[in-house]
Amino acid sequence: MSAQPQTLTAEQSALPHGLRRLLAVGTGQVLASQAALAAAGLGALPVLGRQLGPGSYGQFSLYITLLGVITYQDVARQLLIHEHSRADARPRDLDALTRITTLLLLILALCIGPFVLDFTAALSLGAVTLLHGLASRDYARLAVAGRAGTVTALRNFAWAGAFLTVAVLCLRTPSSAAWSLPFVGAAAFVLVSYRVLARRLPKDEPFATETGALWARWSGWLELRRSPALPRYRAAIADLLGFTLASSALVSIDRLLLERTTTAEELGTYCGAYDIATRVHVASSALAAMLYPTFAMHIARHGQAEASRRFVQIASLATALAFVGLLALLALDDVILSLLLGPAFAASRPLFVLMLIGVFLHLFGFLITPWQRARGDFTTSRHAYQRAAVVMLAVGVVLVPLHGALGALIAYLSSRIAELQLVLVELKRLPSELGVARRITIAAGMLAVLSVLCVLRFRELA
Repeated sequence: MSAQPQTLTAEQSALPHGLRRLLAVGTGQVLASQAALAAAGLGALPVLGRQLGPGSYGQFSLYITLLGVITYQDVARQLLIHEHSRADARPRDLDALTRITTLLLLILALCIGPFVLDFTAALSLGAVTLLHGLASRDYARLAVAGRAGTVTALRNFAWAGAFLTVAVLCLRTPSSAAWSLPFVGAAAFVLVSYRVLARRLPKDEPFATETGALWARWSGWLELRRSPALPRYRAAIADLLGFTLASSALVSIDRLLLERTTTAEELGTYCGAYDIATRVHVASSALAAMLYPTFAMHIARHGQAEASRRFVQIASLATALAFVGLLALLALDDVILSLLLGPAFAASRPLFVLMLIGVFLHLFGFLITPWQRARGDFTTSRHAYQRAAVVMLAVGVVLVPLHGALGALIAYLSSRIAELQLVLVELKRLPSELGVARRITIAAGMLAVLSVLCVLRFRELA
């Protein structure tokens, strides 16, 4: 990682304004689609909470969680974006990467789904995973061609449509088919849309292999194992997969332990609080999507010192806004939960107020992880989240069987040591003249105030 500006090509230097416009338009598309997805999800909650009840709602929430966890393991998307920008990338290799990753994701979905979901939901999980994997190559090609905002917005709008369709269908029949199959339709729409958009891009060589075992030819492994770039692919996938597995564990361990050790009603009560509290991350994830490419470009053009100054300013502003927003949620917790989930989820309220502490800490992961990646550091966040996953699992295994939803909440809060590690690393790395220590002290004060208020409200409600 170099702190000096990189040498730009003539073409890159000649297009600064075009790049700025591209980032601005793409960011606008992402934010608009994220807002639509959040609105659809929140709009569907009152219907789902009342029509499904805590028991079935817990299954629906678990289905959505598994869908996110499994598709998040599609590290090929991130690797393909990087490889498509290389002049020496072979299209046959990239097609093979897409095929073998899709096959592995499908196997993962079919291994997990039948154990925690009913047959229809498990089948839907496999179908969505397959369609998602098949769209990865087109997603990467379009993203590298400057359409990252478009492809992300298409995916978000499709999921928003799926949530609204689920709400409508559940008004008639609150079955697993009603709340799972619309997501198959959304994934199919995304795949077809990407294929149509990709037709405008230059065509590359079609996938082809020599003779060999059927599974090796079909999966792409026969082509991939003969590629001279295989060592590079292995190293990149190991790094990306380590991070995604740890991150996925952090968003699912608590609910999976609840599903296996407590009642469906208690799982639904916890999921109701979790789903509303973490809606804040819609804005956080949109910010993270902007920070990575923006700071990667800023470092290349202006150097790491100037980029560090900008990052500290943005992070400070985001932290203050998050603090104010979470105080507002705490003040309106009764209204929010009653409106969105209904009286059946009254027991979710104490869990919700304590969960806001973890939501505030989680924000720093959305800020620091893309900043570190923009500097070429993929290792620090992987190590931090792997350690946090171990801690969360240890706490959850002990406390969830003893205390149910409250034990799951404590496990969730313990997992936020991941962000604390990231903050400590950046405290050492960022220049002291930027006042990082003072700003972190202010953020710690915000955390302390929020924690005290949340604990007092919890004791009032418990």
